[in-house]
Amino acid sequence: MSFSRILILAICFLFSVSTVYAAELVKIENAWSPEAPPVAKVMAGYMKISNLSNKDIKIKSANSNFFTKVEIHRTELKDGMFTMIKQDNLIIKAKSHIELKQGGLHMMLMGKLKPMREGSIIPVKLTFNNNETVEVNLKVKSDNRPQMKCGSGKCGSM
Repeated sequence: MSFSRILILAICFLFSVSTVYAAELVKIENAWSPEAPPVAKVMAGYMKISNLSNKDIKIKSANSNFFTKVEIHRTELKDGMFTMIKQDNLIIKAKSHIELKQGGLHMMLMGKLKPMREGSIIPVKLTFNNNETVEVNLKVKSDNRPQMKCGSGKCGSM
């Protein structure tokens, strides 16, 4: 084998070893969505996302074929009102994790295209800043906890 051929193979090998795929960088746990009334067009998504790598990673978008739009929001209490603030991206620090949960960071699944009942699976694709994707399956579960009720200046439990 010629030297140039060995060099090309070595370079190809180094690039393939140095390329780390999002699925290997990320661990998703407890991915779920609370069951919503059949007429509801919006649902939420929760999960723990761990970054197993030595570098920060960024989720730049999310989408699902079951909804017209998926966004990541942060809930804030301001002047006695809960507001949701859309996050353009989500950075997960190296060797760290974040939790999407009720009352904090969460996924908003908007424009529901089909009914979702307890036990249904909602596929969501997360796209990272390197354009790699990870498929997450949110399991729809019954959630008996009181939901937040916001409006006319006051928020509380229903």
